[in-house]
Amino acid sequence: MKGRGEDRMAAWLKERLPRAELDATIRLKYVPNRAATTNQSPDFLVELEVRIPLFPETPLVVRVPLLVEVEAGAGFETALLDLERFVERSTDGSGRQPPVVELPFVAATESGGDRRLEVVRVLPVRFTAVEVRNGD
Repeated sequence: MKGRGEDRMAAWLKERLPRAELDATIRLKYVPNRAATTNQSPDFLVELEVRIPLFPETPLVVRVPLLVEVEAGAGFETALLDLERFVERSTDGSGRQPPVVELPFVAATESGGDRRLEVVRVLPVRFTAVEVRNGD
């Protein structure tokens, strides 16, 4: 594979990463999810958006929902059931919910034709479920 642009791209990336890290931005947006009666799990979302200006003309953008479920009396196990409903709704292909995680995929080519294409795929996701005190 060497000699087909990988070495040049590796050097370019190594040079650009420190500056891109300094210029990266994080945005958090509070989204109450209780408004729609059919969409109550999770109760709240915190939308996390990270913008990384690694490529000058196209910043890399990562969007991920941070899920918050309130189960004051029902407990941890009931919250995990709501997580399962959210995952099912997100991956069942019905269109009830668009993909909630957005990841960049960069194809470095000789032509640099600036083509864009949205590709939706199902990836395994690891959720670390943590029980915390409500409102403290």
